[in-house]
Amino acid sequence: MTYLQNFKEMPAINTASNCVSIGLSLLAILMFSGGIFAETGERGSQDETERGRDLYQSYCQSCHGAEGVGEPPIPLGIRRLDYIVAMPLNETSHAWHHGDNNLVQTILHGNRRTKLRMPAFDSVLSEEQARDLVAYIKTFWSDRILECQGPKHMSCM
Repeated sequence: MTYLQNFKEMPAINTASNCVSIGLSLLAILMFSGGIFAETGERGSQDETERGRDLYQSYCQSCHGAEGVGEPPIPLGIRRLDYIVAMPLNETSHAWHHGDNNLVQTILHGNRRTKLRMPAFDSVLSEEQARDLVAYIKTFWSDRILECQGPKHMSCM
């Protein structure tokens, strides 16, 4: 009997169900191993926060506002369909749903969907500077929001 004949004789396996089970298992391992949460949920040092404040005032404040409030929504009837306002970075929106690494990557590489509004800063800022920015952005969040930052926000609130 050839390999192909043996394969055809095997009982049917619900591949989609197995993939979902494996995926959920891997996600649980990553979430509870601490790997995803690295610096997520912690405040930055005073030095990081101060450096981040200076960078925020230079690169972010013009769109995201002095206290991270973002831009007010523009009614659909008068705005271009491809125009997306700068989202709030304070706790009124979902910036805190993302972990530190994701926020750093967004700062450095921009957002493909909103590249005209959220450009990549990797030619201007280092990764350390992006982390300082994240440390400052976290000053807009309460302790409760900070505790729930990142993927764990789904089970925290």
